Amino acid sequence: MKNCPHKLIVFPHNADLDHLGAARCMLLMNPDAAMLHPVRFHQNTWDTARRLDWFKTIKFENVDFASLQTVYLVGITHLKQNQEFIEAVAKFSPHIVVISDRSATLPFPVEAELCDAMSLTAWLVNRLRDKQLHFSSEDLQMFRLAVTEKTWAGLSARIKAEDHKAIAFLDRQTMQPGRIANTVVLGMHEGQTALYRQMLKNIEDIQPGYWPVTLIAIKVSNLVQDIEPVVDAIWSDISPPVLLLILTFGNFTRVWCRSSISQIDFRDVFADFRPGRMRNWIHFSFSGAGHEQNRSRVLQHLEKNLQPDLTAGDIMSASPQCIDWHASVRNAFDTMLKFNIMSLIVMQNGEFAGIVTRRDLDRALQMNLLDSEIGPYVPTSVPIVSPTTPVRVLKNLMVRYNLTRLPVLNGSEVVGIITTHELLRSLPDYLPLPHDFLPLAEQASLPTVAELEKLLKLVFSLRIYRVLQQIGRFAGQHGVNAFAVGGFVRDLLLERQNFDIDIVVIGDAMPFAIALSREFSCDYKVYDRFHTARIYLEDLKIDFSSARIEHYSDPGALPQIEFSGLSNDLYRRDFTINSLALSLNPEHFLELKDFFGGYNDLINRRIRILHSFSFLEDPTRLFRAIRFAGRFNFALEQDTQRAFELAINREAPEKLSLKRIGAEISRCLNEERPQQIVADLFSAGLMKYLSPEMLDADILPGRFKLIRSLIRRFKPLGEDIDSEAIFWTGILSVIRNDNTEKILDALGTPHSRRRLVLEALTVMKTVPAAIIKIEETDTTDLYYLLHELSLEAMLSLMAFSLDKRNARKILHFIMYLRGIKCEISGKDLIEIGIKPGPHMRRIFTHIIELKLNGSQFTREEELALAKQLYQNL
Repeated sequence: MKNCPHKLIVFPHNADLDHLGAARCMLLMNPDAAMLHPVRFHQNTWDTARRLDWFKTIKFENVDFASLQTVYLVGITHLKQNQEFIEAVAKFSPHIVVISDRSATLPFPVEAELCDAMSLTAWLVNRLRDKQLHFSSEDLQMFRLAVTEKTWAGLSARIKAEDHKAIAFLDRQTMQPGRIANTVVLGMHEGQTALYRQMLKNIEDIQPGYWPVTLIAIKVSNLVQDIEPVVDAIWSDISPPVLLLILTFGNFTRVWCRSSISQIDFRDVFADFRPGRMRNWIHFSFSGAGHEQNRSRVLQHLEKNLQPDLTAGDIMSASPQCIDWHASVRNAFDTMLKFNIMSLIVMQNGEFAGIVTRRDLDRALQMNLLDSEIGPYVPTSVPIVSPTTPVRVLKNLMVRYNLTRLPVLNGSEVVGIITTHELLRSLPDYLPLPHDFLPLAEQASLPTVAELEKLLKLVFSLRIYRVLQQIGRFAGQHGVNAFAVGGFVRDLLLERQNFDIDIVVIGDAMPFAIALSREFSCDYKVYDRFHTARIYLEDLKIDFSSARIEHYSDPGALPQIEFSGLSNDLYRRDFTINSLALSLNPEHFLELKDFFGGYNDLINRRIRILHSFSFLEDPTRLFRAIRFAGRFNFALEQDTQRAFELAINREAPEKLSLKRIGAEISRCLNEERPQQIVADLFSAGLMKYLSPEMLDADILPGRFKLIRSLIRRFKPLGEDIDSEAIFWTGILSVIRNDNTEKILDALGTPHSRRRLVLEALTVMKTVPAAIIKIEETDTTDLYYLLHELSLEAMLSLMAFSLDKRNARKILHFIMYLRGIKCEISGKDLIEIGIKPGPHMRRIFTHIIELKLNGSQFTREEELALAKQLYQNL
């Protein structure tokens, strides 16, 4: 029998909860409408819909299309979403309304209601609110389920303002929490209902890794086949953050688990059991000895593999600065200024007594108490936490007691301090940022451990991965925290190879590196002054340093060093892109630590200092800023550019020795594009600190920018060419006054390079005039002019002193004449009876001249010729 509704609501194939919620909204707006029976629903959507009183549908074959006046297509925008219905209705002419978030392409004209929301239900709920329609508790619960599923509980990146508006409205409504679940329960068969009630009687709370886990572990006498409605009902009724269900029948155990906490992924926790996934549930089964033994097995696995909640030990700044109870207020002030910190741990008789902050000292200063003991003014009633205190507890303590700092004690030993900075960094973002504020606050998401593991194996090798893994495992076994830091981490994220591996150890790095070298059975070297060490692992050199804090007695001076925590160690770095760290300890292996936004700066290709006095504190950072900007094609961030210009205006590089300036320029000369970086050094006004004449890059020889390509041209020779010596030759060749040797000495130039540079500068004054007079066919004169010169000197001549015609003569010499030499030596001549003397030189010269003119001799022929020449003398 045909049904004759005038209005019809139609679902797409495979409709989800959002489509069901949208259909309910349309039904509330049009109470006289009917719903077409769906061809397919998502399983959870059908489980919900079939138990709702209002979900009454008509089948396709019972629709009287001729009587239809209005059709509402919920989320249908193209033919294949419900082809049978669309082809049928196209033969008639009802008014078609499409409710969707995108434009429709259908074979007939439609009225489009474009929803500016991710969830159709959210958009329609907001429209219904405008009409002041009443919602039942069941409707509100169903709407919440629909919007939550569609928007990923509000966490989707595509969520819009209308979605937020609906979520906020639904969160404010009073509704029975288990309404939908109870509807499901009422439809369960007797065995499911009995199981549901047994579960509710066996709820217990456990805290593995300080996480709030609700455990239900029961032994059943009858195995229930269709358990999914039961576990859904339990989840809906008690609404726990984390739920673990263990059901044992005989020796057979089934486990269902679910978490609303993003940090807990049960697929990883129970990976050994090869779990399956059903909607939001992770489930698996196994056989064992019995209920108690199987329960213990699951819980032991949970304890072992569930990453603990963040604790004070994970986020604290280790090795905080301490001061004695009897020290003066003035001493406390000086210590804070020295280490650029805002609080000090106060110790009395070797035990923790309290914390004094800069604000406390400012009050003492106002009262003229600078020379008083600090002890009487130290607040002592401060909550004390241990390294295992969860971050959630720290937050509660700070809010409750209005604190900005908390001391961390391991027994009676002060091991760290936590400020609001560390706490805020550690708190996860459960919701995406509002779109209106994204330009202000959006940061690039840090790569996950899995992504970094894949990247490490791709950029480097499995060997490097395993070495880092071994170092981390060794650190964990010895109760030490170790981190890969600096350029290695930066270049890994940029997918560039960098085998200069730097490891920071919280504590003293020297004994750790020595013990590790024994583990690896390799050599090591220690540097007592800086508490650093290096191990030599086959072809790898791995540097170890203690996490430390630096302070500068004067601008440009070398830093003084004391032990510190990781964040303080990274804060002393030159730029944010070099302040990244990778945890190596097994429990946090390859977790990226980014305290200062370095990863975001890498993504945005910018160089940024960590504080505004950075360039004044260490002017060598001016050279490094230019070098890194040139190497990575980055730009200086706005405040960094302003600080750079301020340091130049204040002549900060004048504080540097010529040796330190030369070392920074040398590093620039070893980059892939040294000519561009040197030009940038000129533009920044930094080269004048090498010599006052260095004001403009135009002063350099015209072919200075071609040195790198010139050197590459001679790479097939297979000889080591000191490119830095050639670059320095070009730079120093433009200095007018004759103090090149003094400059090279002041630069601390290695002896071998110093000799090459001086040789090149000397021949650049003498060889050009001589080589012009030599004809291209005169190989003998060309040979004797050049044969004693180093390859670096000849390349310097070609680059800086000669025109193309005469440069070709040197090229001809290098390619064809430079290798010509005698096969015999003076010792060979003595052995055949020729007495030592000047005639030996004449013999060698004669043989070489014959070779230059095309003759070729074996060693025996050279000996015979030498004997003949000697007899003819």
